[in-house]
Amino acid sequence: MKWINGFYLICIFLCGTLSEGAHAQTEQLMRRADSLFASGNYFESSVAYERVYFESEEPLMRITANLKKAQALKQLREYDRALADLRRSVTFSGKDSLRQEVLYEMAFCAYMDGDPGEAFALLQQFRHRYGQDSGQRVYLLEGLVLNDLRQWDALADHIESWVLNFSGDPEMAEEIAEEQLACYAEILMLKEEQRKPDPEKARLWSTFIPGSGQLYAGEAGWGMLNAFSQLASLGAFAAMAINGYYVAGVFAGLGPFQSFYFGGIRQAGLLAENNKKSRRDETLAAVREFLFSLEEKIDAE
Repeated sequence: MKWINGFYLICIFLCGTLSEGAHAQTEQLMRRADSLFASGNYFESSVAYERVYFESEEPLMRITANLKKAQALKQLREYDRALADLRRSVTFSGKDSLRQEVLYEMAFCAYMDGDPGEAFALLQQFRHRYGQDSGQRVYLLEGLVLNDLRQWDALADHIESWVLNFSGDPEMAEEIAEEQLACYAEILMLKEEQRKPDPEKARLWSTFIPGSGQLYAGEAGWGMLNAFSQLASLGAFAAMAINGYYVAGVFAGLGPFQSFYFGGIRQAGLLAENNKKSRRDETLAAVREFLFSLEEKIDAE
């Protein structure tokens, strides 16, 4: 019996030794990956962190390596890859702080990858799991997401909640919130007052008065060029017809006129659409700048 017990003790010792050796090896790999990241070798560090993720059997080590790999990929602006890798850690059931970090990083990468809808869904999961247990960065990210989704009313409520929860002076929090909401409303009002040309109206103007659609869209130069091109082609047709070159007049005069006429209508619509998008982008940029300044103001209090 004592030989059997001795055999079991030897097996336990050997397994423990191998386990400790594997742990030491993954820790060494992690230190190397951290060194690569610190020296700015982000691609190499992402590969090293991936190796730690696959070779380690410890959940805590794996999620830490996954998060650090996401940081390296973010430095490379590969947000789609970072988001895909972070999905592997969604089911982690360890420390709440790490689970929060995974959800936040996923939302951040989705936003930076140009998908505010998915970022908003991930932030809603964050709120559902952790309530208001979040820092300013989560409030800032959610504000940026709501801005990109153009949910102006929801963003106003979010700004008020942000100021009330993080204002350094609780007694003045409501007053500060009102001031910030007034600034936000003024930004929206100024941007909404800017003329946003309607593409349909631009096309309609160009249908009846060549060049006027481009002028309505805010592109007077294109309007003058289009109107001149149509007049020139009609003039060429008239000159050839007077001299009896009817067939040449059709091909050299009426043909280009038709192209300039219908092309001008299409161009007016496109110019109006681009102008409208430009105005919309200006509004988004102005609100985005306001949100960053709001974070700085709250931090300074």
